[in-house]
This record gives sequence, C-alpha cells and structure tokens, in this order.
Amino acid sequence: MNFTKFPNIDFTTLRNELNPETPALFGSLNAQQMIEHVSLIYDYVLSNNKVKVLTPADKIEKVKRAFLWSEGGFKRGITNEFTESLSFECTLANLALAIDEYEKRHLLVANAIKENAIIDKTHPIFGLLNIEEWTQFFTKHTWHHFNQFGLVK
Repeated sequence: MNFTKFPNIDFTTLRNELNPETPALFGSLNAQQMIEHVSLIYDYVLSNNKVKVLTPADKIEKVKRAFLWSEGGFKRGITNEFTESLSFECTLANLALAIDEYEKRHLLVANAIKENAIIDKTHPIFGLLNIEEWTQFFTKHTWHHFNQFGLVK
C-alpha cells in the first residue's frame, strides 16, 4: 500500500457501501462516528485554530518514524492520549449528512494539496507537519478507518 498519495474517494460507492448498520471490524466507533471523526481531522489544515501538541518535543521525530512513516497502516486498536480523551458523539443528524460534510472537507483538502496551498500546520501527535507529511497522515488515517468498516483491504 502506497500511503503517499492523497486518497481519491469514490463518494457514490462510499454512500452505497456504508450504512448505519455496517458493523466495525475493530474499534469502538460506529459508521457515522467514524465518518465524522475522519472529517473533523481535516480541520487541522482547514482552520487556523491553535493545536496543542501532546507529544514531548524530543519524541516527535521518533513518533513520526514509528507511525507516520512506518510501512503499512496504523495497527488495529491503536490509541493515543488524544483519541482516548475524545468524546465521539455525533454532531450531525444522520450518516448521509456526515458523508456529505466529509465529502466537502475532503475536496477542500484535496484541492489545497493539489494547489500546494497547505502551509505547515500542527497535528496534536506529530507536531508541525508539511504538505508531504499531511498527505501521508491523511492517507494512512483514511485507510485505517475505512479498513475498520471493510471499505478497503
């Protein structure tokens, strides 16, 4: 699996294959929670909100090598201080609306990457990331959660 190319999502297929009853193969999120979670992560590059880095500065490069630049995807059951403390309550009325919002954000980020418009932004685990690192993260993160629901292999 090459994780360096930003994922090209077929949203029609996603809408047809994912429904509120689709069971997770691992993890505790339901389908709508997963879509809202993956969508909200795009806010790190779409907004100008300040992000607190939870990883000690002297460990960031090690964490990037171990997770961001490792071969293969994130392991099933992976957790971190950030996700363990999050509430995954859905904010949208249903899965269809969550997918619509995800598509909007995904396309905004895809266009920003295409236009080289993502300046260095901060991730709570990996610290300051450049466009190449964000592409790597978004690709691995999306693949991990889509794998969680059997949408990719």
